[in-house]
Amino acid sequence: MGNNGFLLPLMVFVVMLSNSVTTLFAESPNIATDQLALLALKAQVTYDPQNLLATNWTSATSVCNWTGVTCGSDHQRVTTLDLSNMSLIGTIPPHLGNLSFLSQLIIRFNHFHGPLPMELANLSSLKYINFGHNNFHGEIPSWFDSFTQLQSLFLYHNNFSGIIPSSLGSLSNLEKLMLYDNYLEGHIPIAIKNLSNLKWLHLDNNQLSGQLPSTLFDHLPKLQDLVLEYNFFSGRIPTSLFKCQELEVLSLSTNALEGSVPQEIGNLTKLSEVYLYSNNLTGEIPSIIGSLPFLEYLDLSDNNLTDVRNNNLNDTFPNWLGTLNLQVLILRRNRFHGLIDNFEGKFSFSHLRIIDLSHNDFNGLLPMNFFGNLHAIRSGSENKGDSNYMMYIGSDQVKYFYDSLYITTKGLDMEFPNILKILMVIDFSNNQFHGQIPEILGELHSLIVLNLSHNGLTGPIPSLLGNLSALESLDLSSNKLEGKIPTQLVNLIFLEVLNLSWNNLMGLIPRGNQFDTFTKDSYMGNLGLCGLPLSKECSNEQNLEPRRIKSDEDGDAVNWKFSILMGYGCGLVLGLSMGYIVFITGKPRWLVRIIERRQRKYDIRGKIHKGGGRK
Repeated sequence: MGNNGFLLPLMVFVVMLSNSVTTLFAESPNIATDQLALLALKAQVTYDPQNLLATNWTSATSVCNWTGVTCGSDHQRVTTLDLSNMSLIGTIPPHLGNLSFLSQLIIRFNHFHGPLPMELANLSSLKYINFGHNNFHGEIPSWFDSFTQLQSLFLYHNNFSGIIPSSLGSLSNLEKLMLYDNYLEGHIPIAIKNLSNLKWLHLDNNQLSGQLPSTLFDHLPKLQDLVLEYNFFSGRIPTSLFKCQELEVLSLSTNALEGSVPQEIGNLTKLSEVYLYSNNLTGEIPSIIGSLPFLEYLDLSDNNLTDVRNNNLNDTFPNWLGTLNLQVLILRRNRFHGLIDNFEGKFSFSHLRIIDLSHNDFNGLLPMNFFGNLHAIRSGSENKGDSNYMMYIGSDQVKYFYDSLYITTKGLDMEFPNILKILMVIDFSNNQFHGQIPEILGELHSLIVLNLSHNGLTGPIPSLLGNLSALESLDLSSNKLEGKIPTQLVNLIFLEVLNLSWNNLMGLIPRGNQFDTFTKDSYMGNLGLCGLPLSKECSNEQNLEPRRIKSDEDGDAVNWKFSILMGYGCGLVLGLSMGYIVFITGKPRWLVRIIERRQRKYDIRGKIHKGGGRK
């Protein structure tokens, strides 16, 4: 009896304890809670083309074995939900916020739509969110700051609109923020600068605007990828960006950025890709870009950039500049070297109007393909009376002039504070080019200045240069050119400066039009030249083009020359004999009268010639 009396209270206690544990288990979140949340998601899916959820997400199997579900090994709770690439259509139910152990939520490449339910804010353990490539809409929720452990946030390629919430700036662990391909607008919140662990920032293809905050990048030392292209950003590139020395990819293209490319870009020594095309950038291309050791892709096209003169660049010709749609390219006074070739495809330079490669160490033949691609100079439509200057349009839709530059023209270094559109210049002087001057230069009909001086060019001056009807300055001095000066150059009626000195030219200097105005300085150092303005007169042989004799005419030519020599000899003997007879006897009188008449005519012609009245 005593034992029975003891057991009864013990049994009551066990029953009560069991009921309490059962009640506590039922009320506390557990795997059953996770199962209910996932079944709620399944119920919201209206299209499952592969029947993955329909056949697999059932109570007959454990939640941890469902497709796309991963559970933790210690507590058997759902830690990862990955429904990538299932082509599902549906909405996100609020019940999903009950997955309290969830650290990765991935539903990319589906067709989920609607807004994001606020209950997701309960998922405080999330480290990775990827909703990319769906149809979610509405604003990016400000309650995303609840994800205090979040490292990656991918909301790309959706229909999110409104502003980027500044609350994202409190996600101190965030490493990757991908919001591209949406309809976001407004400014980049300055709070983004607080994300000191941020590595990727992709906000491209939105409707963001305004200036990039000057201090935005002050505290982003780990930033590797910055992609802000296809927005409406304006103003200058903030110099704080160049504190991000881990940066590898920089894309600010297709915006309305202004000003120059800062020299500080040279601080970003890990850059491999730079895209700044389709902006309103001006000024010189920083020469330091050519020294970035890992740079593979560079696109600065469709801007208003110029020139990289007076630097100490030591490199081959930068072919990549052909992608920039440049109008002005000045590389003078550097240490560029090697050949200039490979101008095919995208390396076209078709918009180029002014190119100055002078005072470098380029060698080889002058590049025919390069000259052939200069379509702006070949077919420039501007007339000499056109006073339009080269301009660009800023983001404020106001037109601005190009910055001033120096060009060697007409023998002088001249500053052009504003650049006329008709100013077409090619200056390859002071290099080591050799070979002949390409005839294709004669097709650049709008060319104003051509300077090929101080090289090692050989062969004749192409007569086709006479087609450069707009040419005002031609300098071919200090080369090894030979042959006669083409008479076609007389057609250059606008030519003001001509320098052919220190070559191996020969023959009569052409006369007429502008050639009557040039001094002897234009021709000095050519020992074979003769005629005005030089003091050396031309003999008949120097005036005549040498007769080219074919090989099969050699025998006849020798016989012809021999006959001439015999005639000269006989005539000389006969003439001396007759002259002696006339001098001694004064007879025959008819011969004396003929000689006297010819002598008088000779004297009269001499007087007319000396008096300048010869016709």
